[in-house]
Amino acid sequence: MESKQKPELGPSPRRGVGCLVIVMGMFAAMGFLGLIIAGASGGWAGSDGQITEVLESGDAAATQKIVIINARGVMLTGSTTLGDAGITRPTLAMLERALDDETVVGVLLSLDTPGGSVTDADLIHQKILQLRRANKRVIVHMGDLCASGGVYAAVAADQVWAHPTTLTGSVGVIIQNMNLHKLLDKYGIEDQSVFAAADGNKALMSPTQPLNPEHRAILQDVVNEMYVRFVDLVVERRKLGEKNDARWRDGRIMTATSAMEAQLVDGIGYHEEVLRKLKAISAGSAYNVVRYQTMPSFLGLLGAHGADRSPEARILDVLAGSARPMYLYSPNAVR
Repeated sequence: MESKQKPELGPSPRRGVGCLVIVMGMFAAMGFLGLIIAGASGGWAGSDGQITEVLESGDAAATQKIVIINARGVMLTGSTTLGDAGITRPTLAMLERALDDETVVGVLLSLDTPGGSVTDADLIHQKILQLRRANKRVIVHMGDLCASGGVYAAVAADQVWAHPTTLTGSVGVIIQNMNLHKLLDKYGIEDQSVFAAADGNKALMSPTQPLNPEHRAILQDVVNEMYVRFVDLVVERRKLGEKNDARWRDGRIMTATSAMEAQLVDGIGYHEEVLRKLKAISAGSAYNVVRYQTMPSFLGLLGAHGADRSPEARILDVLAGSARPMYLYSPNAVR
């Protein structure tokens, strides 16, 4: 009897299509959920009525205040996942509160961020400048990670200090995106988007179409312009001369010691030392030291676990969103 040889079985096309549908469905669900939450709750509170002061230390003779503001997370406006809004809105609200309070003479901004949106970093930078123009001294104390957009915001302060174990640097701009067109071609899935004939660049960075040389050139121009703006701003704010160590310009991540050598920071120390420095450069001699804190919305409370999510996990949210220029340090960056 002739033995019938069974044909070798390869990956099931049906199984592959099913996996693809599941992946695309997950991305769609994440985007839809983000839109609902952003519209319903607006993320974290932005009004003075939802900012409270917690007394850290007091002086019976004090008529002036030093404010501590803690900002930890990605510089984004709106929600990225349930209850996990970017830090831009609450940070701006707290800085504005300090600006409006005539008894505030100094602000210690503790900043722990991988950066984020180009615009969000710029908004925080400008708000710090407003405080300085109002004769309120500002020191930024870098936390575990203060990179890219964190540097952009920090250099607006009177002084920048790093924790001994801070990672900083990553000066540069990136547009992150994932392209799925080869995967879609494999399973016969077509992008049938419609746009005007004159709108040849409308589908720029579309994940379902290959990135052609013309589109890449347009995006490169955007990135280059944003990069020059970033570098020029750091040079201006930090008063860096031509002989300055230029290694920080190539996007590398740096230790606190390296950042000190490159004159990106003024000192390395712990919270108590930085607070003493702020008191020394602020007007007056007796202060109440208060810490601002914001109250989350109802949806924020439901997803309060998001506040403890790592910067790396938040970066995945960014990757799932629309492609845009970012001052962002990301180990998972798509170049």
